[in-house]
Amino acid sequence: MVTVESSQGQRFPEAVRQGMRASGASATCVPVRFGGDAWEAALFVQVAEPECKRDRRVLSKATRSLQVSMEADLIENPNAAVVMLRLEVFTLPDDPLASEILLTPGGVTTHFETLKLLAQQRRLCWFFGDQDFNVIHSQQHPLTEEQRAGFDDLLRDAIQHDSLIRLTARYDARAALAEVVEHYELREGVMRTEYHTIGRTRRGKPSRS
Repeated sequence: MVTVESSQGQRFPEAVRQGMRASGASATCVPVRFGGDAWEAALFVQVAEPECKRDRRVLSKATRSLQVSMEADLIENPNAAVVMLRLEVFTLPDDPLASEILLTPGGVTTHFETLKLLAQQRRLCWFFGDQDFNVIHSQQHPLTEEQRAGFDDLLRDAIQHDSLIRLTARYDARAALAEVVEHYELREGVMRTEYHTIGRTRRGKPSRS
């Protein structure tokens, strides 16, 4: 069980810290429990890079929720379905802090559960941490019926894509992630290649395909 405290001065839960260290990810979306409440997916973003100094300052001094955005896309790779979450937090009006997370719902149970929860829950909590995973800011936003339906459609399409692959070929989430990561490395040269939840945080808006 992963328990999260939302007050500032806390750290990311140990299981979240271990997972991010193991994968080299600076952003992740995982199922958590807030005390004795029901399971829900939550976002954890580590803002540790030197170029993010201004962002850390804005986040640590924030007294209200900052503007954020999130997009979700399905990449129908021949080896497996890969879901990409693109996050932006507007720490600077014209230069948002951007994060991208890759999930393979057909290959990792936690990824499937994360997307399933996003299709059901009515809010999404965001946690931002420093180099040592200390929470410097947290906020939550409602998930509308339309957004939940979008995640439900995304998960259904991913399951269907993976089912077809398993009928005609060898399902390989590792190969799918490697191809997606290679694509981003060729474009920008900064993405990690581990198999677990892959996530990165960087300055500027995410590039579009």
